Amino acid sequence: MSAVLHFVPRAELDPSTNVEAFVKLCRVSEVLSANTQFEQNIWDAGHFKGQNKAHRVVFSTLEAAAKSEPEPSLPAPFLDFAKAMIVFLQDKRPVESQAPRIAALRCLEAALRQLNKALRPTAVNPEVLDAAVELAKAQVSASVAYRWAGQLQDIAKAMHANRFITLRQPWNHGQKKPSESGTRISKEALQARHDKLPSKAVLRALAGTFTQATEAPDVLVSSISALMICAPERINEVLRLRRNCLVEGEGEFQGKLGLRWPGSKGFENTTKWLPSEMVPVARKAVANLLQVTAQAHELACWYTKNPDTVYLHEGAKHLRGKSDLSLAEIALLLWDDEANKQSAKTWVNVTQKLTGFKGADGQVRYRFPDVERAVLGMLPSTFPFMPGDPDLLCKDAIAVIPVNAMHSIKRTYVCMFKTVDYQSITDHYGARNGRGTSIFERYGYTEDDGSPLELRSHALRHYLNMLAHTGGLSSAEIALFSGRKDLKQNRAYDHMTSDEVQAPISDALRNGFTSDLVTVQPERNLIERPEFRGLGIPAAHTTEFGWCQHDFASEPCQMFADCINCEEQECIKGEAQKESNLRNLKEETEFLRSKARHALGEEAYGADTWVAHQVKTLERINALLEILQDPNVSVGARIRLDLTNAPIITNDDAHPIKFIRRSRQKTLV
Repeated sequence: MSAVLHFVPRAELDPSTNVEAFVKLCRVSEVLSANTQFEQNIWDAGHFKGQNKAHRVVFSTLEAAAKSEPEPSLPAPFLDFAKAMIVFLQDKRPVESQAPRIAALRCLEAALRQLNKALRPTAVNPEVLDAAVELAKAQVSASVAYRWAGQLQDIAKAMHANRFITLRQPWNHGQKKPSESGTRISKEALQARHDKLPSKAVLRALAGTFTQATEAPDVLVSSISALMICAPERINEVLRLRRNCLVEGEGEFQGKLGLRWPGSKGFENTTKWLPSEMVPVARKAVANLLQVTAQAHELACWYTKNPDTVYLHEGAKHLRGKSDLSLAEIALLLWDDEANKQSAKTWVNVTQKLTGFKGADGQVRYRFPDVERAVLGMLPSTFPFMPGDPDLLCKDAIAVIPVNAMHSIKRTYVCMFKTVDYQSITDHYGARNGRGTSIFERYGYTEDDGSPLELRSHALRHYLNMLAHTGGLSSAEIALFSGRKDLKQNRAYDHMTSDEVQAPISDALRNGFTSDLVTVQPERNLIERPEFRGLGIPAAHTTEFGWCQHDFASEPCQMFADCINCEEQECIKGEAQKESNLRNLKEETEFLRSKARHALGEEAYGADTWVAHQVKTLERINALLEILQDPNVSVGARIRLDLTNAPIITNDDAHPIKFIRRSRQKTLV
C-alpha cells in the first residue's frame, strides 16, 4: 500500500513547531486506528495470526515495562511524540509487532531523563542516542538489544529527515550483530542445533498420543501436532486451516493428497502435496479435528446467521420466549446442567455482574435479554472472522472449540465457542512452567532418562527441514515446501553437521566419480607483457566478452561470474569472436526472458526475480552492442558500462566519451 502519511517539515519553523505539526498529522491518521485511540495510553494493534490475544502497544516507561506494569506512562511532551512516531513508522515501514519500536522509544525517553534533557524530543542528539543504546543493552540480551538499536537508528533517521533534530552525519548505533550459531563446526553450534530439534522420545510420544487420545483436548492437540509432522508449517498456519482443507489430486497429482495451507510471512496460500507415507496420518488428523470441533462448528454457523440471538441446545429450546430465567435455567442454558445452580450464581453475579430480582416464587431471577446479551458478549472479538485472518470466517475454520473445552476443571459451555490459539496447544507440550500437566505426562511418556518431555511447536518445523536437507532437496524446494518467500530463510533451519554436508562428496569421490572426467584446457588469449602494461590494468583476466579488471588477490568475485552485469569488465572493439559471444548471449537472454515472463504469468515461485534479472541483462547487452556498432567509435576502443548502463569509452589518444542517455548524443569530457 502507498503511504498515507505525507509530512513535509517547513524550514522556516523551529524544530518544536515541526514536531507539533507532526503530532497533529498523525493524531488523525487511520494507521493503527490512531484517530480513535490517540488519547489512550494502551493501543489495540490487532491480532497476530493464529492468536486470540490482542496485540497491544503500551506507552509505559522503561522502568514500568521491566516490571510488566502498564503505568506510569511516558511523560509529556515525549508521550505524544512517541505515539506519532509509532504511527509514522508503521505507515512507512509496517511491521507485525510494535514491541521493538515502543521499546526503543522507551529507551530514548529514559536517556533524555538520564541526561537532564527535559524530555523534549528536539533535545535528542548523538549522545542521547548512544545512551539509549546502552540502556537497551543493560535491559535485555544482546540479540534483542541489537534489534532495539536498529529501531533507534530508524527513529533518528526519521527525526533528522523531518527536521526535529539536526545531525552532522547519519547516526549509526555501532552495535555488532551478535554471533549466530549458524556455523557447523563449533560445539556451541552443535548444541544450538540439537536444542532446536525434538528428541527421539518426543517423536515417539507424538505418535503414541495420536493413536491413544480420546478426550477432546488430547485429540485436538495430538491431531494438530500430526499435521505439523505432515509438512513443515508454522503453528499459526495449522490453526487457520479450513474445514475443507483436504485436496484430492487430479492430473499430474492423480492419487496424491494435498492440504490447503494458509500462507504467512509474505508467502501466498497454497496447496501442499504430502508424501505418500503421511497421507493416512493427514486423513485421520483432519477427521479427528472435524469430529472434535463439530459442536463448535454448529455454534459458529448459528451465530453467523443469528448474531443477535443466543444459541439454545435441544434440551433448552423451551426457554426461548421466556422473559426471565432462574439460576437452574441459566445453568441449563450455559452448561446443560440444571443442578449446577451455584456456578450459575457465580456467573451472573461475579463474572457478568447482572442484576437480578425476586420472582413470584421467592427465587432470584434474571431477565432473559440480560443473559442473552452476556452470552453474546463472549463471542470472539473478531467475529465472524478468525483472529489474525480477516478472510477466514469462524464457521469455515477447523480451529474452533466450545468455551472451556480445553480446560480440565472448568465446565464446557454448550452455547458458546472460542477460536483455538497457539497457547491453547503449546500449553499441553510441557515447555511452559505452571501450565498444568502436559499431554505427554497424561499418557505416561518421558525422556529415555525418565525426565519430563518438552516440545516447542517450531521444533517440528526444524525437524522436517533437517530431513529435507539431508534428503537432498534443493533450497528452492525446501523453501516452497516450508512456505518461505526468501530462500535465505532456509539457513536457520539447516541442522546438518559438517560431516553430513561433506558425506555425499566423499562418497562420490570414493566411488570413482572423477575417474571419467577429462581435463579441459581453456582457450587463453595471451599478450606480451609490454602490451599488458600499456593497457594500464594492474590485475586482470579475460572473459567471454573482454577483460575483467577485478583483483582476485584481494577478494573473490562478488558477481559470481555474471560478467555482463559487472562494471569491472571492459570490452575492446574489433574482437570478432567476443562480439559474436555477446550476440549469442543476447539471443539466449531473450529466450530466457520470454520463459521467465511466461512463468510469471503462471504465478510460479521466484519468476519475478528472474524476469527482473533477464531484463537488466538484456539492457546491458543492447547498450554494449550499440556502441560496438557505432561507426564513430574507433576499433580498439576500450568500452565499459557503469551500474546505470552509462557507457564510458576510451582510446589511447582520445578523451573519454560519455553518452547522454536521453538524447543519445555524445559529448567529450
